[in-house]
Amino acid sequence: MASDRTSIDDAIRIVHAQRDVEESERVRQLGGLLVHDLNNVLFALLGRLQLLQRRAADAETKDAAAKLLETARLLESQVVRLHAACQREGAGADRSNARAAVGAALRESVATLPSSLRPLDLEATVGAIPADASFEGDASQMAVALRQALALHRARARGPLTIEISATAGDDAAITITVSDDGGAPRSIPTAPSLLGDGFDLSELPLAAAHRAIRDFGGSITCSAIGVGSAATGLRTTIHFPVSRTISIARLDAAGTQTAPGHCDDEDACVPPARRVLVADDDVSVRAVLVAALEAIGDEVDTLNTPGSCDAHPDLASFDVVILDAGGGGIEALARLRARGVGVPVLVASGEEIALRPDPLTRFLLKPFPLKSLDRELAALSALKIRA
Repeated sequence: MASDRTSIDDAIRIVHAQRDVEESERVRQLGGLLVHDLNNVLFALLGRLQLLQRRAADAETKDAAAKLLETARLLESQVVRLHAACQREGAGADRSNARAAVGAALRESVATLPSSLRPLDLEATVGAIPADASFEGDASQMAVALRQALALHRARARGPLTIEISATAGDDAAITITVSDDGGAPRSIPTAPSLLGDGFDLSELPLAAAHRAIRDFGGSITCSAIGVGSAATGLRTTIHFPVSRTISIARLDAAGTQTAPGHCDDEDACVPPARRVLVADDDVSVRAVLVAALEAIGDEVDTLNTPGSCDAHPDLASFDVVILDAGGGGIEALARLRARGVGVPVLVASGEEIALRPDPLTRFLLKPFPLKSLDRELAALSALKIRA
């Protein structure tokens, strides 16, 4: 009898421990979403304050802007702490084999489903992914996206989930994964929310977490009904992300022969001559601040709201420098344009540390960054374009 009681207590402890792990993961996901949105808003705030400080004609306004900047920097330090607490394990820009990453993530996720919901012939489904397809990102992020996508369907499904994978080739090579259930017409179509929007429902957290994970390597995740209106038979979640086929970042001819100018101490001396700049960032507030800062010093600025498409810009070679958001497919786009030997200088802006192979025409800045640093980095990069 005592042995039976011990077994029950052990089982209860295991269940509680698992719930603690799941709750901790949800809190980390929620914090991660908050960090991403706050980081972009904070950059916009700091940028506008720095512009005000630069343009102010009187000492009183300059002093007020400096005090506001000091307060904003305190907020920045708290966001940095939050970012560290919510840092994803293994985050980075390593290249992952798509078949291996998707296969491992699906097997892990499906193993947690009740037997009645597990899809049929999973191995054949994974086999639809080309063996040489890869993506620029952490394979664990793929697992996060798929695990959260399956969580959307688990509570709805009555029978086995349907998982389908298709791949396209060519310059726009991509992989599409669809997960479908037979749970009837959804009450509403889930959408990935922003914590800084009009509202946030915690029931949408799985999709929000999946969206953040898949966005890191240029993908997208959407939900739609199977069928129309009340006649709908289920819900479908579609994950789409670009892949490369045996592409790697090539060293340019200029490697070792071109060096960036040294940094200067005088801010005015760092302001470069007029340049043609492409800003590729999917956050409208970040684009607005960058455009205002660059146009204020006479630069001609063009913008893209999809970082992952910057390598396909028809006039890319005419730009003196590109400011590229690391997320939203930016890193993958950089890999494609360097693989083609495109020598446009690129300043990669990222909310977290990323690791890439050395490239003499690529520099990095962590957001939020001061406009003085932006001036210096762009001056160095545009000088490389001039000498190229």
